[in-house]
Amino acid sequence: MNPYMAYEAVNTKIISRIGNILQKEDWDKILGFTTVDQLTVFLKSKPAIKKAFEDLKNDNIHRDSLEAILGKYKTIEIEELLHYFSGPYKEFVKTMLIESEIADLSLILRKISRKEDLQDIEKRFVHSENYTNLNYNKLLSSKSVVQFTDNLKDSPYYYGLKTLSNDDAVKREFHIEMKLQLVLYKTLMAKAENLKTSDMVTAKNIIGFKIDLENIQWIYRAIRFYDISPEEILVYSLEGGKKITYSRLKNLCYSKSKEEFKKLVISYLKFDLFKGVSDSNTDIGIDYNMYNYLKNNSYDNIGSVISYIYMLGIIIDDLTSVIEGIKYNVPREKLKSYLAHRI
Repeated sequence: MNPYMAYEAVNTKIISRIGNILQKEDWDKILGFTTVDQLTVFLKSKPAIKKAFEDLKNDNIHRDSLEAILGKYKTIEIEELLHYFSGPYKEFVKTMLIESEIADLSLILRKISRKEDLQDIEKRFVHSENYTNLNYNKLLSSKSVVQFTDNLKDSPYYYGLKTLSNDDAVKREFHIEMKLQLVLYKTLMAKAENLKTSDMVTAKNIIGFKIDLENIQWIYRAIRFYDISPEEILVYSLEGGKKITYSRLKNLCYSKSKEEFKKLVISYLKFDLFKGVSDSNTDIGIDYNMYNYLKNNSYDNIGSVISYIYMLGIIIDDLTSVIEGIKYNVPREKLKSYLAHRI
């Protein structure tokens, strides 16, 4: 018996949650909606998601606020899971909250670098107020990118961003994204080291597969969209992948063409990540393959918790795609192809 993890209780919660979030018939309905209001009403009718709407002062929900509500829903779920853990297991699961904190830091930084108004930005925050160590009031008082990074001193984010200039923040958003992702995955892997051996192996396998997919997405974007050297692409890549070792990562970064890159990816992963995916939609391949990986593996340890959190993130990504589809009047059949869920 694991003294740090109430496995039976948390697994019962996870099983009930997965079954009550969204079913295939729900996605059929969702794809028929033509307004954000219709989607909002439907989501508020789902008991598992309804609680994310409870703190709203009014029902005037636009696209940005619905996306924030969905992000907050994931945070609430992780916070509730923490009640079933103690010791190193609680510290590990708490690390999963870093992703939402990164989303808010990136949002503030973009606004400051573009000299945009920060008024009411808190309404778009998705981080955990219960478990954060950051002083958001101080961060929001920042008048420049340099001051913002100075206000992150004594946090794990400072080292990666301390040399960031306003010009970097405006022109090199990938720089910020990857620096912050490095903090997330480095911390996750370090916390996993403190788990029982079987849990540590499971955690590193799942997170390692996620890192593989993130690296592929990053390198592919860098090759197609950014005028940066292979050396710099490698510097911003994540360590700890499951199938893609450092030498393989280096081969991908130094690929001479898109075609060579794709062939290497297929040989390393042993499946075609890009099958049926257009060049502009590499994210879909990432979520779709992560979703299938999680569906095809069952766990009787910490893996069930990690799997649930990642599955929830994929559901939220798909709902966000629907919101975008509604905004731009994307036809139903085309919108279906953007989802990790195959309807």
